[in-house]
Amino acid sequence: MEEEKKSMSFPKGLFCVYLIFFSGQAIYNTYLNLYLAQIGFSTTQIGSMISISTIVLLIAQTFWGSISDRAERKNGVVAFLYIASIISALGFYLTKSYWPVLFLVAAFSAFFVPIIPLNDNITLESLAGSKWDYGRIRLGGTIGYAVTVVLAGYFLKDEYSSIFWIVASAMALCLIFSLSIPPVKGFKERKDKSSIWKVLSDKTLVVLIGFNLMYGLGTSFFYNFYPIHFVQIGGNSKLVGWMMFACSVVEVPCLMVMHRLVKKIGMSGVLILSGVFTCIRWTLLYFLTAPMLIILTNLLHGFSFTGISYCLLNYINRRVPADLRASSQVLNATMSTVFSKLVFGYIGGAAFELWGGGSMMACSAITIGIATLFFGVWSRGKGRELSF
Repeated sequence: MEEEKKSMSFPKGLFCVYLIFFSGQAIYNTYLNLYLAQIGFSTTQIGSMISISTIVLLIAQTFWGSISDRAERKNGVVAFLYIASIISALGFYLTKSYWPVLFLVAAFSAFFVPIIPLNDNITLESLAGSKWDYGRIRLGGTIGYAVTVVLAGYFLKDEYSSIFWIVASAMALCLIFSLSIPPVKGFKERKDKSSIWKVLSDKTLVVLIGFNLMYGLGTSFFYNFYPIHFVQIGGNSKLVGWMMFACSVVEVPCLMVMHRLVKKIGMSGVLILSGVFTCIRWTLLYFLTAPMLIILTNLLHGFSFTGISYCLLNYINRRVPADLRASSQVLNATMSTVFSKLVFGYIGGAAFELWGGGSMMACSAITIGIATLFFGVWSRGKGRELSF
C-alpha cells in the first residue's frame, strides 16, 4: 500500500475538485453582498445576516467535522454537502425578503463553508506517503478562483442575480469529479478515539489558531465589505473582478515554492512574514483611493494567505491524532473564518456605515500588527515545536 502511494499518478480528481469549487467560491464570496446591496439591503442588514448565519455555521462546522471523523467514508459526507449546497443556492431565486434571504444565507453557509476544511483533510490524507505536495493540488483552487473572478466581473455587468445558478452548477461538477477520488476512511469502528481536549492541550496549535484568527478578522472584513467600499470610491464589477484576481493569481508562485520556503526559513519565519505583509496591505488600503493602486496592493495577499494556510494545514495533518484531523481542520477554519465573520458581521456592517471601509482597514492593520509582534516574541527558540 505504501509503495502504491509513493508511485501514484497525479491526482487529477482532487485537482479538478479544487479548481471548480474555488471557482464557485469566487462567485459567491465576491458578489453575494453586492447582490444583497443591489436588491435593497443596507450594510447593517447585510452585516446582521453574516453574524446570524455565522452562529448557525459555528454549530454546523463542528458538527460536520465530527461526522466526517466518525463516518465510514469521509467522501460521502462531502458529497452530501455538495447536494445540499446546490439546493440552498437555487433557493435564492424564490425570495428577496429579509428573513427568507437570511435563512438561505445561513443554510448555504452551513453546507458550503465546511466543505473547504473537509476537502483539505481528505486531500492531505490521500497524499500522505506520496510524492505529491498539498500545495500543488491546492493550486487548482487558486487557478479556478483567479480565472473565474475576473471573467465574472465582465460577465455579470453589475447585475448579480445570476451568481446562484453558476454556484449551483459548480457544486454539481464538484460532486461528479469527487466520485473519482479514492475513499478516505473515517474512524467509525475505532474504540479508543482521541479526545478533542488532546488537541486543545497542544499549546503551540492553540497559538497558531489564535494567530490565524487575528489574520482572519481583517480578511473577513475585506471580503464581506471592502468590495462595497471599492465600488463606492469608483470601482465596478469588472474592477472588483480584477481586484480579486490580483488577490488569488499571486498565490500560484507562492504555492509552488512554499514547501521549500518553510524548509529554508522555518514555519515561524513564514508566519511572521505573512503577518508583516498583511499589515502593510491593510495599511495601504486605508490610504489608497485609486482603483489601480488598490488592485496592485492586493498582490500582497498571495504570500500572506498561502503562508498561513499552508503552515496550519500541514501542522494539523502531521501533529494531530489521525481520528481528530478533520475536526481540527474544522476548528482552525471555524476560528479563522467563522468566528471572524461573527465579529465583523453585524459589527463590521454597522462600523462601515459609521466610519467607512477605509477606517476599518486601519483597525485591521493594527490588529494583525500586534498579533505578529506577539507571535514573533513568543516563537523565539521554539523551532522544534513549530515544525511539521
